[in-house]
Amino acid sequence: MIIARAAELDLERVLARRECVIAIGEGELRGDVLAAALHSDYFVVSDTATLSIDTGKAWSGVVWRIGRRALLLPGADLTAAEARGHALCDALVPAGSDPVEWVRGWLGGRSALALDSAATLIVRRGGDALERAEFARLFAIGEPQQGLTAFLEKRKRS
Repeated sequence: MIIARAAELDLERVLARRECVIAIGEGELRGDVLAAALHSDYFVVSDTATLSIDTGKAWSGVVWRIGRRALLLPGADLTAAEARGHALCDALVPAGSDPVEWVRGWLGGRSALALDSAATLIVRRGGDALERAEFARLFAIGEPQQGLTAFLEKRKRS
């Protein structure tokens, strides 16, 4: 699993990845940096960031992430909140938070296997048949049951 600030990502490496990539966007994101972040498996953005969709590569990342809905975007420059509203990112990091620490907390008790499975489905965009197969595999090894058990144990303590 790779957790990296968007500015540290290389588009070619993200496109050729074999591991789950979580990109953290801060400041003004544009060009290849934005393209790499949009092509990552998970993309979280500081709530003060801006996305400037100013190149063909950046637009390809937009289309990869949200498909035909990209045609509905109002302009090429978006605030973090607008990007979240258009599903260009997965979450917003609150102001004043350390983005890397926030992502670690956001991941919480999620297992690497569950994150990788979800990312694989996102990348393959395989639809219902692939989703059913992936969920069957996760159930077979006990992933959902472990999460439910942890949740129920928390609830009993309250």
